[in-house]
Amino acid sequence: MNGKKPAGSRRVLAAHVVEAELEHLDWETRQPALHLFDAGYWRRRVLAVKGRFELTERQLTQLEKILRRLGPSTE
Repeated sequence: MNGKKPAGSRRVLAAHVVEAELEHLDWETRQPALHLFDAGYWRRRVLAVKGRFELTERQLTQLEKILRRLGPSTE
């Protein structure tokens, strides 16, 4: 084995992509409760960012704030 991860499990360091996604999620989760999607959907979207990208400490803090805003997980 050469120690490389398969392409599907690699995490990406793309600060600009993460910043844009977190900015969008932060904005979207602050909108009034008349959503097309529920909190579970947004929680999955936020956690997908955490799983796909290497995050800085500041990004992790922002991500945790969004998750707290969404409330406790019902899953």
